[in-house]
Amino acid sequence: MSQRTPVNRLSIYLIKADYSEHRDILKNPDDLKSKALNGIGILYFGESHAFEPSWIRKFFGTSLGKDLDLFNASSKAVLLTEVAVSSNERRIFAIPFGYGWTFLNPGTWEERFGLKVTLNAVDPSHLRRIHKKNMSSVPKDASEQLSREGVAADFGIDIEQDLIQSVTGKPKDGKFGKTVTGKDSLSLSVKVNLFDIKDFLKDCYERFASDDYKEDFGWIDQISEIKNPNTIKRLNDEMIDNIKRDRLEKIWMAVPELVDWSDVLGFSFRNKKVDLREDIILSQFLQDLPESEKSNLDHSIFNRHIYCFSSSSEELKYQWKAYNCLYCEIHDDKKEKTYLLSNGKWYEVAKEFAKRVDREYQHLRDSRASVYLPSYTHRNEKEYNQKTAKGDVSFYCMDGDLIPHGGGYSKIEFCDLFTRSKEIIHVKQYGGSAVLSHLFSQGVVSGELLVADSDFRKKVNDKLPNSHKIGKPNVKLNPSDYHIIFAIISSSAKPLEIPFFSKVSLRNAKRRLETFGYKVSLQKINAE
Repeated sequence: MSQRTPVNRLSIYLIKADYSEHRDILKNPDDLKSKALNGIGILYFGESHAFEPSWIRKFFGTSLGKDLDLFNASSKAVLLTEVAVSSNERRIFAIPFGYGWTFLNPGTWEERFGLKVTLNAVDPSHLRRIHKKNMSSVPKDASEQLSREGVAADFGIDIEQDLIQSVTGKPKDGKFGKTVTGKDSLSLSVKVNLFDIKDFLKDCYERFASDDYKEDFGWIDQISEIKNPNTIKRLNDEMIDNIKRDRLEKIWMAVPELVDWSDVLGFSFRNKKVDLREDIILSQFLQDLPESEKSNLDHSIFNRHIYCFSSSSEELKYQWKAYNCLYCEIHDDKKEKTYLLSNGKWYEVAKEFAKRVDREYQHLRDSRASVYLPSYTHRNEKEYNQKTAKGDVSFYCMDGDLIPHGGGYSKIEFCDLFTRSKEIIHVKQYGGSAVLSHLFSQGVVSGELLVADSDFRKKVNDKLPNSHKIGKPNVKLNPSDYHIIFAIISSSAKPLEIPFFSKVSLRNAKRRLETFGYKVSLQKINAE
């Protein structure tokens, strides 16, 4: 009777084709022991050490004495095996055991290898878990698991703003076990051992190379985070070279998080409350650098900070790395790819998706505004909104006039300015993705409640003067009579340009509001 192959829990990495030497794949190859496995590959391993668990002394102190034979042992190994994946191509795979993955040099493995294998291997209706990052505002990581198998829609995925980091599901083919998880690595429990591993790895590669997943999961390629250190360095080098050459059309600076602009005294590039700037402008940052640093921009970009001082306390309120305040877009026409730097991380965006988003944004930006908004010469948004309403009776200021409302909405700001002509205007100082995406989200929440909730309409009406009231709250509102305007204050002399992820958020906000029947516009307020 033949012995059955036991089930083994495996994690599999596909090494990039650029790396053919094991010494380049491993971090410290000279510190490792190795054992050649004829016809299979080489197992690299380190020495195992037994050590006393930390909880013995931390929790029990000396109460247990010294004669307790309780030990942990660490084991690390990684198998590197070369597989003929086609008649003319061979690829190296890495299979770590224990903490063996720590032996691998970051950037040597294919990103999203496991994810693509999984998407091609699973039944689209038998997904169990998805780990995603939402890019609509401050990036949010979420891991969602279903109580039973389901489709991608059951996870509430936003296909334009969710970056999928890993997927777990039930494979269509039993050779991949009962459950498979894919991210950069492929993780699964299968009846595979050393003697049939190469055949199994070839099957994995075939699924990695296949585009079949695009039929059900094509949207997953629209946005991906770049983790390869070599690619990140190349993009950083290109960005810094563009800055040195004064090619700043697609590079700018903005505050990377939500700030209370009413309490902003100014910004400094030197951690001193002198020569404060009203905003973060890349050209001013470069201008304020000491002469000794202007020829070494790499150091300044990665090591200098930007400081924000409070107007109420005159103390330092926020500080960020200059690099985290940079936004950059790089287009690679040869590879048909677009790369984005946002809040200190690089992302790759599918070229056609980027084109669609940019095209819709430019059309919205270049459309003629329906209302005149004066230039910004004020200390903060609130002062601007109040003086705009005071100078023109057609405007009514609702900035900061929060409306308590039940459910998950808590207190809602209906808008900043409301006109007799039924323009609902949301005003915001220019900022990074988090700032602007928050602005668009506020507009959607306010617009949806105005249409759907008579109680909310009553609360809005109670705050409006007779000249601006929206009609009887219990009568269904006609959204086509209203115009929602997102107005962004910018000191740039160029046409308004916002981060890519904010363009996606604006695009989605516009679609949702137009579904209700609203007109939607984007308008620039010039800061003088």
